[in-house]
Amino acid sequence: MQRYFGHINHQSVELTDEDIHHILHVMRMKKGDEFELVDNQRLYVCQIQNTQPFTAIIVNEVKSEVEIEKNVTLFFPLAKGDKIDLVIQKATEIGVHKIVLFKSKRCIVSLDEDSFNKKKVRYQKIAKEASEQCHRLIVPEIIGIVDINHIPSELKEDINYIAYEKNSGSTKESFYELNNKQSVSIVIGPEGGFEEKEVETLVNQGFKIVSLGKRILRCETAAIYAMSVISYKMEQ
Repeated sequence: MQRYFGHINHQSVELTDEDIHHILHVMRMKKGDEFELVDNQRLYVCQIQNTQPFTAIIVNEVKSEVEIEKNVTLFFPLAKGDKIDLVIQKATEIGVHKIVLFKSKRCIVSLDEDSFNKKKVRYQKIAKEASEQCHRLIVPEIIGIVDINHIPSELKEDINYIAYEKNSGSTKESFYELNNKQSVSIVIGPEGGFEEKEVETLVNQGFKIVSLGKRILRCETAAIYAMSVISYKMEQ
């Protein structure tokens, strides 16, 4: 069943014009058809009552437990091309709660706050559509742009990692302490890699160096790989 994020206001279903257009003209739903709606992490089955104007009612509330219990934050570098789009989509599908874009010395792409704010609308749309597709109860928040040397304390979790290619340890040993009782964050390096001083700064801020295996991964691959391992460990 198709899922959307919206609001329930005194039993009235409220959706954006874009979602209504999708329901009527892409999905070609008609009066009597049903769809899922998520509001404040609660899931409802709704039924279309009229198409012009669009109205729908709540049929019933459905229990759903699809989210990772504790927060998962992904710190991802400013990267070229559509790599950020890809990571937002895939990390959302895997279960991330928050994606923080950061700048560092070797980031190839430079993006100021104004430029980020313009792109953020698209980033959030990608996250929303991915959340709907994989039937999540939240849409991950996209935050930026953070300086890798000055990560605000409110963005850190109970356990904080940095994936560093010069750590030759095994993935199994790196993430052994993960469970569903503590929130976690992980920092993925830029296309040009981290400078050693940046790693030292993160370690001094409480981040633990972890390995993603013996091979050097592209930044987008590393993010998806790390998210997969974290999701697996936290959902055991």
